[in-house]
Amino acid sequence: MDSIVLLLEGTVNALSWSVLAATLIGVLIGLLVGVLPGLGPAAGVAIMLPVAVGFGGVEAIAGLGGIYYGAMFGGAVTSILLGIPGESASVMTVLDGHAMAKQGKAGEALGISVFSSFIGGVFGLLVMALLALAIARVAIEFGPTEMTAVMVLAFSLVSVLGGRNIIKGFTALFLGIWIGMIGMDPISGPPRYTLGSMDLLDGVDFTIIAVGIFGLAEIFFNLSEKTEGTRAAASYSLRSLLPRVSHMIRCKGAVVLGSIMGFLVGVLPGVGATAATMLAYAAAKKISRTPEEFGKGAMQGVAAPEAANNSAAYVSMVPMFTLGIPGSATTAIMLGGLLMLGLQPGPLLFTNNPDFVWTVFGSFWIGNVMLLFLTLLMIPLLASVVFVSTALLYPVVIGMILFGVFSINYSMSDVLLALGAGVLGYLMLKLEYSAVPLVLGVVLGPMLENNVRRTLILSEGGLGVFFERPISLAFFLLAASVVLMPLISKLWKRKSSTI
Repeated sequence: MDSIVLLLEGTVNALSWSVLAATLIGVLIGLLVGVLPGLGPAAGVAIMLPVAVGFGGVEAIAGLGGIYYGAMFGGAVTSILLGIPGESASVMTVLDGHAMAKQGKAGEALGISVFSSFIGGVFGLLVMALLALAIARVAIEFGPTEMTAVMVLAFSLVSVLGGRNIIKGFTALFLGIWIGMIGMDPISGPPRYTLGSMDLLDGVDFTIIAVGIFGLAEIFFNLSEKTEGTRAAASYSLRSLLPRVSHMIRCKGAVVLGSIMGFLVGVLPGVGATAATMLAYAAAKKISRTPEEFGKGAMQGVAAPEAANNSAAYVSMVPMFTLGIPGSATTAIMLGGLLMLGLQPGPLLFTNNPDFVWTVFGSFWIGNVMLLFLTLLMIPLLASVVFVSTALLYPVVIGMILFGVFSINYSMSDVLLALGAGVLGYLMLKLEYSAVPLVLGVVLGPMLENNVRRTLILSEGGLGVFFERPISLAFFLLAASVVLMPLISKLWKRKSSTI
C-alpha cells in the first residue's frame, strides 16, 4: 500500500504546470513518432533527448516517457488504417487491425486499440509502482560485487534474447562496451582509444551514439529500401472510434491476457514490447474459441497485442529505475538521460530522490490518461502524417537531429560522430545485428568496469569474492544458464535429428 500512496502523492505533484506541459508535449511527439513508419519510440526518444534534458529535472524524464508510451499508442493508427506498422511493436496489430479496416470496421479496430492500450498501460503502471519499491528495498543492500553480477546477467539476457544470433548479440555488446571505454581512465587517468583526438578525452557522449544508432540509422535504412505507394485510409467518423461496451466485454479476456504477458516479458532486460505482443497474440489465439478468425479481423487479435504493448512499455522501466539496468532500447536511452541530469539510476535513487521518482511515475499516469483522449481526438491528424512525402519529411528530421547533436557541446566533431554512428547503425540493420546490446554496452560498460575494479581493489585482486557471496553467485549462475541453455538446446536438436 505504501507504493500506491506514494504514487498518488507523485500524481498530485505531477499536476504542476511545468510537468503537465512537458508530459503533454512528450505524448504529442510520441503519437507522431508512432505514426511515422520506421522511426519507433527508441528513435523518437533519442532524437528529442538533447532538447528534453535541457528542461532538467522531472520535466525531462516526464517528456521522454511521454514520447515512449505515446509512440506505443500512435503505432496502432497506421497499422490499422494503412497496414503499415508505425513501429516494430505494432506489427501484430496489422494482422487483424488492417483486416478489420478493409471490412469497413476501422472505427471499431481503432476504438478497441485505444481501450486496450489504456487498460494495458494502467496495469503496467500499477505493477511498476508495486514492484519498484519492493525491488529497490532489496537492491539497496547490493554492493559492487552484486551489481557486477546483475549487470552480467543483464548483458546475457540482452545478448541472447535480444536477437536471433547469440554471436551477433555478444559482438554488438562488446562493441558497445569498447565505445563506452573511450576517453580518460576513470581510476588511473591515462587516455584510452582516443586516437590522439582531444575531443574524445571526455569520452563519447551517449546521446550522440543513441541519436545516430536509432535516429539516423533508421532513416538511412528506410531510404535504401523500396517502399510501396501510399494507400488510402479507410473512412471513419469520430463517433465510430469509441469502443462499445459489447466490444470491451468480448475482448476482456484478451486484454487481461495481453496485460499480464506484457508484464512478464517487459520486465526482462532486452526482450522488449515487440516480443510481448507476439507472445500475447499467440496466447490469445490459443485460448480463443474461434482461432480461425485470427488474421481475418478478430477483435481479440487487436486487443491482446495492444494491451501487451503498453503494459510492457511501463514495466520495462522497473529495472531501469530500481537497478540501473534498462529493460529495452528506449529505456536505455532514458537511462542515459537520467545520467545526463546527474542522477544515478538504482536503489539509492528511491532513497536520495524520492520526490523525483514518484513525481515522474505520477506523470506517467497522467500521460496515460492524456493519451486516452488525445488519441481519439487526433486520429484524423495522425493518420494524415503518413501521406507526407519522405522527400520532405526525412530532410527535416535529419536537420533536427544534427542541430540537436550540435547544440550539446557546439562541436562539429559531435555531428561527425553522430553521422558515423548512423552509418554503423545502418550496417547493423543490414547485417541483422541488434542495436540493443550495443546501447546497453555503452551505458552499462563503464559502470561494470568500475564495479569490477572496486571489487578487485577491496579483495586485493582475489577473483573468488565474486562467487563467495550468495546473491552474486545466484546471478552469475542465472547468467550462465541464459547463455548455455540455447546452445545445449541446439546440440540436443542436432543429436536428436541424427538418431
